[in-house]
Amino acid sequence: MSDVLVVGGGIVGLLSALELTQRQKSVTLIDAPSLFPPASWAGGGILTPLFAWRYSDAMTRLSVDAVPRFERLLDALDPGGAVAAELLHRGGVWVSVQGQECDKAQAWAERWHIPVEPRSARGLMENFRPDTGLLFPEQGNIRNPGLLKRLRQTLLRKGVRFENAQVERLCQRHGGLQLTASDGRCWQSEQVLLSAGASMRVLLDGLGIRLPVFPAKGEMLLYQMAPGQVPAVMLTDEGYLIPRNDGAVLVGSTLRKGDASCYPTVQGRYQLEAVAARLWPQLAEHKPRFHWAGVRPGCERDVPFLGAVPGMPGVYAAAGHFRNGLVSAPASAELLAQIMCGQPTFTDPTPYSLPSSSLSSSSFLRR
Repeated sequence: MSDVLVVGGGIVGLLSALELTQRQKSVTLIDAPSLFPPASWAGGGILTPLFAWRYSDAMTRLSVDAVPRFERLLDALDPGGAVAAELLHRGGVWVSVQGQECDKAQAWAERWHIPVEPRSARGLMENFRPDTGLLFPEQGNIRNPGLLKRLRQTLLRKGVRFENAQVERLCQRHGGLQLTASDGRCWQSEQVLLSAGASMRVLLDGLGIRLPVFPAKGEMLLYQMAPGQVPAVMLTDEGYLIPRNDGAVLVGSTLRKGDASCYPTVQGRYQLEAVAARLWPQLAEHKPRFHWAGVRPGCERDVPFLGAVPGMPGVYAAAGHFRNGLVSAPASAELLAQIMCGQPTFTDPTPYSLPSSSLSSSSFLRR
């Protein structure tokens, strides 16, 4: 029997498992990636919230140091630096802003000690539209599918067990907790972390927990270009370009709240191709190499739910990361592990706590 059962194999579940093993906890991670692909596989990997100054301080605290956190993580995965060179793009993030919002963005950056400089887009790359904006030179992006693969390999080496199963029930049993899968398999533990991404709503509803979370489908395109043509993440209200070190350029993204399907659509492709052509007309001369979709764990508030589930001793949840799962995952995982292990937390956990009112009288947790 493992000390902790983690349900969900996205970036938050994987990093939480890593944090727990570093605290001498044995972990079993239960996931059904073929049925519920993690949103962190499909996302773009931008290491800042989009237009970060539009978020609350609580979200900033989970994301403000994302780049150094990922640098430390990649160094731990491979001290030689080859993984970081492959996965981490340090070109910065350029954001299209002007007027009062530009002033707001600069004030936010000054408050949180984030380097920023006014920079025209055409000073960075040719023919990009629009032109006026700010460059955050120390931000960047990470190649998330490669990161997830490396994390799984590392966790296996550290003794984490992976089980491919769809969890259907959580109940108290013999003084502990028991998870039961759709195929009848069971696992027992003293602690359970529910971190199942977009499928959390179904799992939480079965436990009688009501949180403002929902699935939100997004689609993206990938173009293969020459390395260096897009020097930084280029972000506008209409869409964005994300460069990879090998010259791949991602274009994103669509957003369809309430849609839990994972298949790309013709409409989504046309929409993204139009965005690509408007932002950087050179892309209109190329066909995208890949087109895919993912389902984000949407939330009606701008910070995720992280912490103990009220009224359910030993049960913890990570829900509602929406578009910020990757950027906030290292901090979220550290906070969860500190809470679960009874350690002092690096920040006040109160803004992320699950409200006691979320538990209905028809709780599924039972003896």
